[in-house]
Amino acid sequence: MKTRPSEAVSQAVAEAVLGVPGVACLRPGLRGLLRASVTGPHSDGATAPRPSVLVTFGPGGTVSGLRVDVVVRARHQAARTAQAVRAAAAAAAAAPPEAVRVTVTGMV
Repeated sequence: MKTRPSEAVSQAVAEAVLGVPGVACLRPGLRGLLRASVTGPHSDGATAPRPSVLVTFGPGGTVSGLRVDVVVRARHQAARTAQAVRAAAAAAAAAPPEAVRVTVTGMV
Protein backbone atom coordinates (compact mmCIF):
# COMPACT_ATOMS: atom_id res chain seq x y z
CA MET A 1 0.00 0.00 0.00
CA LYS A 2 1.45 3.34 -1.07
CA THR A 3 1.43 6.28 1.35
CA ARG A 4 0.21 9.65 0.07
CA PRO A 5 2.64 12.57 0.48
CA SER A 6 0.37 14.32 3.00
CA GLU A 7 0.19 11.16 5.12
CA ALA A 8 3.96 10.73 5.02
CA VAL A 9 4.56 14.35 6.06
CA SER A 10 1.88 14.14 8.76
CA GLN A 11 3.46 10.97 10.15
CA ALA A 12 6.95 12.49 10.17
CA VAL A 13 5.68 15.63 11.89
CA ALA A 14 3.71 13.61 14.45
CA GLU A 15 6.77 11.54 15.35
CA ALA A 16 8.96 14.64 15.67
CA VAL A 17 6.39 16.49 17.79
CA LEU A 18 5.84 13.55 20.12
CA GLY A 19 9.59 13.64 20.84
CA VAL A 20 9.44 17.23 22.10
CA PRO A 21 9.78 17.47 25.90
CA GLY A 22 6.51 18.58 27.44
CA VAL A 23 4.23 17.16 24.74
CA ALA A 24 1.79 14.67 26.24
CA CYS A 25 0.04 13.78 22.98
CA LEU A 26 -1.41 15.06 19.75
CA ARG A 27 -5.09 15.73 19.93
CA PRO A 28 -7.83 17.58 18.16
CA GLY A 29 -9.31 20.35 20.23
CA LEU A 30 -12.74 20.31 21.81
CA ARG A 31 -14.05 22.70 19.14
CA GLY A 32 -13.07 20.25 16.39
CA LEU A 33 -14.69 17.34 18.20
CA LEU A 34 -17.89 19.33 18.71
CA ARG A 35 -17.91 20.44 15.07
CA ALA A 36 -17.53 16.82 13.96
CA SER A 37 -20.46 15.76 16.13
CA VAL A 38 -22.62 18.57 14.70
CA THR A 39 -21.84 17.66 11.10
CA GLY A 40 -23.10 14.16 11.82
CA PRO A 41 -21.87 10.67 11.21
CA HIS A 42 -20.09 9.52 8.09
CA SER A 43 -21.08 6.55 6.00
CA ASP A 44 -19.42 4.16 8.46
CA GLY A 45 -21.31 5.71 11.39
CA ALA A 46 -18.24 7.43 12.90
CA THR A 47 -17.64 11.14 13.12
CA ALA A 48 -14.36 12.52 11.84
CA PRO A 49 -12.58 14.82 14.27
CA ARG A 50 -10.23 17.42 12.91
CA PRO A 51 -6.80 15.88 12.37
CA SER A 52 -4.06 16.72 14.88
CA VAL A 53 -1.60 17.43 12.05
CA LEU A 54 -2.87 19.15 8.93
CA VAL A 55 -0.53 19.72 5.99
CA THR A 56 -1.11 22.19 3.15
CA PHE A 57 0.95 21.95 -0.01
CA GLY A 58 1.87 24.86 -2.22
CA PRO A 59 3.10 25.00 -5.82
CA GLY A 60 5.68 22.40 -6.65
CA GLY A 61 4.59 20.11 -3.84
CA THR A 62 6.35 22.02 -1.06
CA VAL A 63 4.76 22.34 2.37
CA SER A 64 3.21 25.81 2.59
CA GLY A 65 1.24 25.39 5.79
CA LEU A 66 1.21 23.10 8.76
CA ARG A 67 -1.16 23.04 11.73
CA VAL A 68 -0.35 20.96 14.80
CA ASP A 69 -2.62 20.46 17.83
CA VAL A 70 -0.91 19.28 21.01
CA VAL A 71 -1.65 18.58 24.64
CA VAL A 72 1.09 19.84 26.98
CA ARG A 73 2.16 18.29 30.26
CA ALA A 74 1.21 20.49 33.23
CA ARG A 75 4.77 20.83 34.51
CA HIS A 76 5.92 22.41 31.26
CA GLN A 77 5.35 25.95 30.09
CA ALA A 78 2.86 25.88 27.22
CA ALA A 79 4.47 28.75 25.25
CA ARG A 80 7.97 27.24 25.35
CA THR A 81 6.64 23.81 24.46
CA ALA A 82 4.69 25.29 21.54
CA GLN A 83 7.85 27.02 20.27
CA ALA A 84 9.76 23.73 20.44
CA VAL A 85 6.89 21.96 18.67
CA ARG A 86 6.95 24.61 15.94
CA ALA A 87 10.68 24.12 15.36
CA ALA A 88 10.41 20.31 15.36
CA ALA A 89 7.43 20.32 13.01
CA ALA A 90 9.09 22.75 10.60
CA ALA A 91 12.23 20.61 10.48
CA ALA A 92 10.29 17.38 9.97
CA ALA A 93 8.20 18.87 7.16
CA ALA A 94 11.06 20.84 5.57
CA ALA A 95 8.87 23.93 5.94
CA PRO A 96 9.70 27.44 7.10
CA PRO A 97 8.86 27.97 10.79
CA GLU A 98 6.47 30.79 9.90
CA ALA A 99 4.34 28.25 7.99
CA VAL A 100 3.70 26.27 11.18
CA ARG A 101 0.80 27.04 13.51
CA VAL A 102 0.73 25.26 16.85
CA THR A 103 -2.37 25.11 19.03
CA VAL A 104 -2.23 23.87 22.61
CA THR A 105 -5.59 22.13 23.03
CA GLY A 106 -5.14 21.10 26.63
CA MET A 107 -2.87 20.38 29.57
CA VAL A 108 -2.59 17.18 31.59
